[in-house]
Amino acid sequence: MFRKLGPGGGIWQVIAIRKDGLGTQHAQLQRSDDHKTLKTLAVSTLLDPTQFETVAEPQD
Repeated sequence: MFRKLGPGGGIWQVIAIRKDGLGTQHAQLQRSDDHKTLKTLAVSTLLDPTQFETVAEPQD
């Protein structure tokens, strides 16, 4: 689970990791409060601490 920093951030869950034709890894993310909202971005962007931070998964 990752929190997007800045305005309109939200909490996102990684649902898939894929490589493109050049070998760059991309993460497909699903918004935790709206499962129909998806985005795909480079894993390097997801791991950039100025853009995202990790959050603990909610305990049931």
